[in-house]
Amino acid sequence: MPRAGSATPFPQRIRQATPANRVNMVFNHFDTCSVLTKNQPYAFRLLDTLHSIGEQTQDDRLIRYCRLIRDTYAKNSNLSNAQKAALFLRVGQKATQDDDLQIAAICQHFAGQYYFLNEEYGKAFEHLLAANKAFREIGPERIPELSRYLYELAFNYYYFGDYKKAIELLNESARYPAFSDNLAIQTYNTLGMAYTRLSQPKNPTGLKLAERSYDKARQVAASYNDSLWIGITYAGLADVYKQQRKWGAALAALKIDYAIGLKFGGHRVLPNQTALNIAAIYAQQRQWDSCFYFLQQSMKLYRLNLINPTFVAFGRSLRDEQYLRDYYDVGRKYYQAMNNLPKAYVCMDSLTLLSERINERYESRQISLAEQKLLIQKHQLKVDAMQKEKNTERLLFWIFGVILTLVALLFFLRFRFVRSMRRQDQVINAEKEKSLRLEKHIIEDELHRAKTDLAFFMDNLNEKNTLIDTITAELKALSQSQLKSTERQQFAEAQQTLLNSSLLTNEDWDEFRRRFERVHPSFFVHLKNQFIDISPAEERLLALSKLRVNTRQMSRMLGISTDSIRKAKYRMRKKLGAAGASHLVDLLAEENASSTYA
Repeated sequence: MPRAGSATPFPQRIRQATPANRVNMVFNHFDTCSVLTKNQPYAFRLLDTLHSIGEQTQDDRLIRYCRLIRDTYAKNSNLSNAQKAALFLRVGQKATQDDDLQIAAICQHFAGQYYFLNEEYGKAFEHLLAANKAFREIGPERIPELSRYLYELAFNYYYFGDYKKAIELLNESARYPAFSDNLAIQTYNTLGMAYTRLSQPKNPTGLKLAERSYDKARQVAASYNDSLWIGITYAGLADVYKQQRKWGAALAALKIDYAIGLKFGGHRVLPNQTALNIAAIYAQQRQWDSCFYFLQQSMKLYRLNLINPTFVAFGRSLRDEQYLRDYYDVGRKYYQAMNNLPKAYVCMDSLTLLSERINERYESRQISLAEQKLLIQKHQLKVDAMQKEKNTERLLFWIFGVILTLVALLFFLRFRFVRSMRRQDQVINAEKEKSLRLEKHIIEDELHRAKTDLAFFMDNLNEKNTLIDTITAELKALSQSQLKSTERQQFAEAQQTLLNSSLLTNEDWDEFRRRFERVHPSFFVHLKNQFIDISPAEERLLALSKLRVNTRQMSRMLGISTDSIRKAKYRMRKKLGAAGASHLVDLLAEENASSTYA
């Protein structure tokens, strides 16, 4: 990321940056550039330029963040912290109405921060935790400056002494891209402070983690060439070494911090506390000359800091009292060692007075913090309960959704199965219908062939019958006068033999019956079922009757006289009776032959 002092104009650097870096760069620029915070027309002109860049690059997030800076610009005026919190809540409410949940969550976070500065800790954590929850729901990858929000929430927990929660959030903040150079260093430095506080009394593991965090902070500060922060990290390391009773290492770290503070601290704060810490270690080692020198240097630097207009910080008065208490404690030890009892007593009185005042303030602060912690815990429990309820609702929703999906899937599968079965049934029915049509066609062809065969057979019989009639006619035509008596007798015998001969021999009858049954397959079966005692001769007579063969033709075919045919029919009707005769008529009427042999 380009540094603030880069010669490249800021809008050009924004245009060249990635979308995620643009947001961080804009936020940093408007937070740290005093010209922008004090000159609204200039700030708004720059926002107009950035808005145009957002439109040209189709960066909707840059446009929305520029709008947020414009809408909350009044925070740079002389508003109270409560008014600034209210400003962000109004802007956040409008963002919610516009369905911009990301901007709404950011506004809620800043409102919480201003409530914290206003010492309304219950409201502060209510909004801070709600914003943190919203960030997680939106997705960390969509919040480029998320490391900042996590750090600020972690520092607030650190302020209340909840070091475990602070460590958890600080470690999470370190996993995301740093919001700024300064915040990248502060994250690890505050992490070291939290591990150090959590390690009291002595805890080798906690102190090792604290040392590692300070080393990381020092490395990051070195990568950014921030000498003052390098000195601050050495001060943290010195605190760890003192707890480990590594006095030499602690003294060496403090001297590095002191040297850096003297060189660069004039722009921020001179190292009066570091000088006092060095004096305390020399007092521990009974090196009184060095102790006195740094004790004097400490007070000198402290007085210079008091007149430094830039030395304005959160909780300064408490830190001043704590510094003076420590100063008089080291002074008491020095003057006692030097047998300067009057000054030792003065230091003792001042130490006692400051200790009582600090203890009173500490107790009052602890009571206040305890009350605020209860409010925070109450709100946290409320948030957890709401989250648990939401998770339960979400779980039930998913379960219900899964059930509905399974039911819908089952209905869909059943629908597909039914449709498939219907299609199969349609195919099967179509195949059956096709098979039936084919079978019917085959049966019809077979029946046609059978009828043709039977007709051909009957035609042959008719031809034989015609031949007999022709021969008989020719014989009759002969003049009997031309015949001798013996010849006339032979002629009469031949004529009678021809008339009495049967056209249906046993072999012919078998062939006739086979062809007849192909045309009328159930005729003889029904005949036997209804008339058990019917004779073979009667079967032949009825079969010819079925084919509408007249009496004369029957006599020729069966080789009996017409009178015999009539008598046979009469006897059969008499044997069957009226009911039987009626059934016989019905049977002969069924399945009439397609041709008549008259």
